[in-house]
Amino acid sequence: MKSKDLIVYILFAISAIVVLPFAAWALLAPYGSGFILCVTMLYYFAFLAILVMLPIMLVRLCWKQTRARALLWLLVLLVYVPCFLLGVNLEHRVWTARWEAFSHRSQPLIAAINDYERQHGAPPESLTVLVPDYLPAVPDTGMRACSEFQYFTGEDARQQYAGNPWALQVLPPVFGVGFDLMLYFPKQDYPENGYGGWLERVGDWAYVHE
Repeated sequence: MKSKDLIVYILFAISAIVVLPFAAWALLAPYGSGFILCVTMLYYFAFLAILVMLPIMLVRLCWKQTRARALLWLLVLLVYVPCFLLGVNLEHRVWTARWEAFSHRSQPLIAAINDYERQHGAPPESLTVLVPDYLPAVPDTGMRACSEFQYFTGEDARQQYAGNPWALQVLPPVFGVGFDLMLYFPKQDYPENGYGGWLERVGDWAYVHE
């Protein structure tokens, strides 16, 4: 391995501390894009590659002709693993903080639904009913990568959402075929597990981790 290549690999390893939390922040920004997930997954794939490389490099230490190169790769791996784990920790903190901010932004919509329900004895059939008497327009989430609120009411809502007369849902941007959910129940009776994963309270909402 050339010294130039070694420096590039080390810098990439260290960059996980900054890139992963920044990507989480940018993904849930008003101008965010799902393309940012590709950047994030590059670091996760690199971590998986390390898990494969580590035993190979340890074996190559046994031979003199491959020992020097194996030591250099082990140096890269030893730098990357703690940097990646710290980056993932910071990424989760930023991710949670961004969803907490979203929880606060959603309060006018939730208040409008509650006001309508108090005055009419039932929740609105759709969010558009709230315009213009309760809201000037149906709001978005403030996050371009997942901009729409999904609203459920009626008997289907009661059956699917623990007897709640209505519920709100947002689909967070995730990589691949998996999915997470962001749920709001007016009764605040979120289960610990359900909807395809386990639930984490974020403000008045609950984040479903698949």
